[in-house]
Amino acid sequence: MAEVLALGVREVQVWSARVDEAAVKAAVGLLNEEEQARMERMRLGIARHEFVVGRAMLRVLAGATAACGPREVTIGVGEFGKPRVEGVEFSVAHSHGLVVLALCCEAVVGVDVEWMEREIEALEIARSSFAEGEVKRIELAAEGAELAREFFAVWTRKEAMVKAHGQGLTIPLQSFEAPEGEAEQAVELVVKGVGQRLYVRGIDVGDGFAGALAVGVEGLKVRMVELAGEALVKFLSV
Repeated sequence: MAEVLALGVREVQVWSARVDEAAVKAAVGLLNEEEQARMERMRLGIARHEFVVGRAMLRVLAGATAACGPREVTIGVGEFGKPRVEGVEFSVAHSHGLVVLALCCEAVVGVDVEWMEREIEALEIARSSFAEGEVKRIELAAEGAELAREFFAVWTRKEAMVKAHGQGLTIPLQSFEAPEGEAEQAVELVVKGVGQRLYVRGIDVGDGFAGALAVGVEGLKVRMVELAGEALVKFLSV
């Protein structure tokens, strides 16, 4: 079983998990009545599985931080509908059966993940939704073999930033530009005249996926933990 590590000083933990039927079965028992009702309203399929496993992982990890059991964790809803847990900042993302959860005690955090191996009108979406500089980067990539990689690098960074800010997609995506490269970079995200500095980087979440992390404090250590198969089932069997 993967050890549930206490959140360290100046640290962000990023947990990733591959969803399967066994993990879902182990996770369901950790959900409260409202979460189980929400699960039942969802169609059978990967999105439902991602929700169940992601919420159960959050309960295990937040419970460890708060020194309580997973079922005792209170998950509320903050402004703009963002879920919240007292004492810890977190962000959850999922795509194509991969769930990624970032946690931090010192600063706001946002994470995103996207499966890249799918058909998508990248240039069309970029031109209608991204900032001018990002569109130019993607247009240049279209001349080579890096179109999908560049598009999803921009997409995941922008999503991570708006999640960390807390207002989500109420923030127009054309109103700010995501940084390039994998190393951490500072970006000032200004919404309605109020600025927030975020530190944004790419993260490795496995072949075929793009991932990004945004936090509100510079230079935090990022600890990556991957769960799959039996290790994930044991992690959820608490």
